Amino acid sequence: MPTRDDIKRAVCESIDKQGERITKVGDTIRRNPELGFKEFKTARLVEETMREIGLEPKGGLALTGVRATVKGAKDGPTFALLGELDGLVVAGHPVADPATGAAHACGHNAQVAGLLGAAMGLVGAKARSEERRLLRGAGRGVR
Repeated sequence: MPTRDDIKRAVCESIDKQGERITKVGDTIRRNPELGFKEFKTARLVEETMREIGLEPKGGLALTGVRATVKGAKDGPTFALLGELDGLVVAGHPVADPATGAAHACGHNAQVAGLLGAAMGLVGAKARSEERRLLRGAGRGVR
């Protein structure tokens, strides 16, 4: 049975292997900001990424929320990884959307990339084999 340190090491190695992909997701979100409850492209990217790593996402929660649940082989602790998809209106921001003024000045692009990176690490390391894991990427108000 792997130790906690073995699992941590495997998760970190799995994340490291996906570094370019994680960075690309974050940059894609940063360059395509959407305002709250209008994050349809971002939600689609999150869903596609979740599906690509073997999760079964459910979208359309509270309009643009996305979540995926991963069950382990045994009952165990449950935890959630949360991320927000929306940008803010920041006129004059270097990568603001010219039509809406939306920009990821708040860092939600990095937050979602980190969330998906953590999911990639957990799935890649098969860290769910002993615990039940809940993964949820969404904006406010999603249950």
